[in-house]
Amino acid sequence: MKLSQAFARFYKSFNFDHVRKLDAKDHMPWDSFRGQCFPFVRVPIDTRITTVVGANESGKSHLLGAIKSAITGRDIERRDLCRYSPYFGVARGQRCWPHVGVGWDQLSPEEVEVIGTIAQVADTGFDRFVLIRESPDDTHLWIPGSDGNWTKAELDADDCQTLEALLPQPFLIKPEVALPNAIPFGYILNGAAAPCSEVSRSAARGILDAAPSLKSWLGNNPEHAQNYAGQIFSLLHPLVQPAEEALSANELASYELGRRLLVELGEIDPEGLEDLARAVDKCDEGYANGLLRSVNQQLERKLNFRRYWVQDRDFTLRTVLRHRELAFTISDRTGTEYTFSERSSGLRYFLSYLIQAQVHRPASARESILLMDEPDTYLSAEAQQDLMRVFQDLAEPNSDRDPIQVVYVTHSPFLLDKNHGERIRVLEKGTISDGTRVVPNVTRNHYEPLRSAFGAFVGETAFVGAVNLLVEGPADQIVLAAAATAIRKVSPHIDDDSLDLNRIVIVPCGSAGEVPHTLFRIRGQGADKPPTVILLDSDTSGLDAKKLLTTDKMLKRNISPVLVLDLATIGSAVPDWPTTLELEDLVPPGLAHAAVGVFIDEVMKFREGAKPKIPLAAITKAIAEGGPLLDAVNKVVKQTNGRIEKVGFAKAIARLCAQPLEPELAADMALFLDRMRVLFRAINKARRIAERDAGTQRLETLVDQRARLFVMDNPHHATRERARIVLDDIEDNLDLSVEADAIRNDILALRRDFALDGDPDEAVDPYAAFHAALAGLKHAHRRSLQAAAPVAAVPAAPAPTPAEGAGTPA
Repeated sequence: MKLSQAFARFYKSFNFDHVRKLDAKDHMPWDSFRGQCFPFVRVPIDTRITTVVGANESGKSHLLGAIKSAITGRDIERRDLCRYSPYFGVARGQRCWPHVGVGWDQLSPEEVEVIGTIAQVADTGFDRFVLIRESPDDTHLWIPGSDGNWTKAELDADDCQTLEALLPQPFLIKPEVALPNAIPFGYILNGAAAPCSEVSRSAARGILDAAPSLKSWLGNNPEHAQNYAGQIFSLLHPLVQPAEEALSANELASYELGRRLLVELGEIDPEGLEDLARAVDKCDEGYANGLLRSVNQQLERKLNFRRYWVQDRDFTLRTVLRHRELAFTISDRTGTEYTFSERSSGLRYFLSYLIQAQVHRPASARESILLMDEPDTYLSAEAQQDLMRVFQDLAEPNSDRDPIQVVYVTHSPFLLDKNHGERIRVLEKGTISDGTRVVPNVTRNHYEPLRSAFGAFVGETAFVGAVNLLVEGPADQIVLAAAATAIRKVSPHIDDDSLDLNRIVIVPCGSAGEVPHTLFRIRGQGADKPPTVILLDSDTSGLDAKKLLTTDKMLKRNISPVLVLDLATIGSAVPDWPTTLELEDLVPPGLAHAAVGVFIDEVMKFREGAKPKIPLAAITKAIAEGGPLLDAVNKVVKQTNGRIEKVGFAKAIARLCAQPLEPELAADMALFLDRMRVLFRAINKARRIAERDAGTQRLETLVDQRARLFVMDNPHHATRERARIVLDDIEDNLDLSVEADAIRNDILALRRDFALDGDPDEAVDPYAAFHAALAGLKHAHRRSLQAAAPVAAVPAAPAPTPAEGAGTPA
């Protein structure tokens, strides 16, 4: 079974859903309480990953608590009653308990049988149910019947115990617990029961520091020592105290995490660690080092940390011996070994999250639900992206392990998967007694509510990515994002047919005329020029903007003409590609008619009067007459005194892309997505060119800076040692790209041609030639491409005839 919904009412910041209270059609039987309707605030939960965002104090963390309490039945307390609920007070009979609940679906036949037995229902054709807890002792199930009605079943303590044994259980990753710098053998072998002398080196240091005092307390005879028995006891007692009494809760949790890494995740035999501890005590270094090598190999295999920490593929976690402790160290791409205290706290906490998640993987058919509160607290933006890979692996494992549902709360825009906007839930705090409420349709306006939830500045950083795709307006942004998501659902493994919204940022400029200005803001200031692609309409304003971008001398410096795309050129070889091209023109008439209907439904939701009827035939006829599609649609809609706005039309298309369609619309939707695939392939091709060019420019800038500095410091001559140092410095900053390889090859040639491996104190000769070659390093890749280009064959001159060829041929 899968968790599908979370319910909260009168719980902490959740009061009740005031909007649903006004809509009688949306009332459910469990929404009634004491003769009145107080609809639960309900939050849909994705079957894989759910990301919960919102401003401070919006109730995000309270949602995790509601899920945990609803599943387990624990930690439901009166003090958690919402302070602005109608039942918070001191009058007799006024107060109640906070209410929490969970909805489940995708039940297996075996689970249906058990649930049916618990609820004592004869109709076992259901595949979902709702669990509501109105107090620790008032738990009931709601089972849907084949007639559409719900049946309520009260549960006693035995029923609750049977049900809880069946439900997937939540587990929480504790973000404040980091992997320790070292873990004592005593704790590894005995856990929290180990004496403090076997756990903490600080206790031993404390004894040594207090040695002068201890000497004076002991004196020369037992009688003297008895006078100081209290002080001696206070000093020595920690050595025999169990760790759980002597250490703080956070220290114990950190040690326990290290122990579980070794014993559970690493699957290291405790007897092997005991042998290692004895070898250390006996100073048998050869045997101890052999066992330690085996421990590190086992950790490397089981943790597989490089798969997730993509910032450094050469990263290695190792253990080293420190007397009676195993210390954790890190080796990175430089080959240097560091202790944890020498590296960022983000790495320690990322390791902690990974270990906790891996240790809790379900080993049987019983599923689990991971809950995590603000995992971004200690992590950099890159580390947060790596953490998303951990979540993805838990929710969609490639191995034979069962998937885990993940629900996490975050303040960070870098923990949003923009390829799956349907997984994002935005919570906000209403006014006065509204309490926490769910923002509907967060992705229909392309994440606009997220900007408000994060705040203006932080919200914008969610839309700064590896590649910028500049478009004319927000309607283009909405349609492109919706189509990309729809195609990814249909063809999840064909990357070129869609857009990776975590990599490509769609930037609306406001209009075609504003595109050059936006381009200048992105690439015209500073040395860092992020990869950028431009997509323009093929109407007059779009083509004028393209001409300006590809011919103006200043603008051409900021972007290559091959990265400025227009819709007509992209589809020039595609049959039945529309002629008058704005992005909306790619929408077939039937789908456009459906979008008009969605738009009208949205507008008329809160208005009186009959909805206007727009016939499909009228729209099809208007489109056939030519001109932009939206203009044709508005010709028809104008007859009803209405108008379809561009952004509203785009939102309607986005909604149609995200929901199941009527059979008669399937062909139009397929045609629309096929056209978008053509568009996305062109954008992805341009993206790859832009990324390659940006990498080349970055390397050229780096090499040029090093060369200029070298010449400034050594204007007329330089020793071979200084020349080697500058080349080593350049090599240390190269990546693994093709462009970098070309620079490496040229550096090898420089070392050879100028004999730089000779006497380091001799001068480089000829220095002017070395200077020129060093300055030309930045063009290494361009030269290699020119050298590899085929040279056109020159036709040979015809052989002279005997009459012409007098004399001996040269």
